[in-house]
Amino acid sequence: MKKAILLLVMTAVTLAATAQTAQDFASRFMEKCADDTAVHCITVSPRMMEQLAKQPERDRSEHLAQAIQKLKSARIVTASTRCESYYQKAVDILKRNTRRFGFQDSYRTSHAHGAFYTRKTKAGDTVELILLHADTRKNSLVVVNLTGDLDKQFVDCLTKNFSGHNNN
Repeated sequence: MKKAILLLVMTAVTLAATAQTAQDFASRFMEKCADDTAVHCITVSPRMMEQLAKQPERDRSEHLAQAIQKLKSARIVTASTRCESYYQKAVDILKRNTRRFGFQDSYRTSHAHGAFYTRKTKAGDTVELILLHADTRKNSLVVVNLTGDLDKQFVDCLTKNFSGHNNN
């Protein structure tokens, strides 16, 4: 009887832990590209984020420094070929998960296009930001996936600055 109760408790704890560790977008995308050697992912760990936040830079605003401190991780996925195919694969994943990821903004230039998606808590707090960027001139894709406590100013700053930078 004790073994059955212990097994039941361990199963419940495992299920609860699994439910709490939600998979980020980059992980989902990499699963879809598991056998594809053209797709690479780099993860910036929380420890590395701490080091970034501690680096003094003259041009960095105080708000940006505070935002970096709130980041849990950054994952950067790259592909140096078939950018449109990979871009569409990423969009398909996001569109199949509309209850989880919401469209935020998009941009287009003569040689590149991209979109921003966010994941929010039930309270409306942004906890994940996904940037898709396809450079058709270089035939490359970059996906930046940030997780953490991302306030509205930080998200707005990134979307406006990145979109404005690419429109030049």
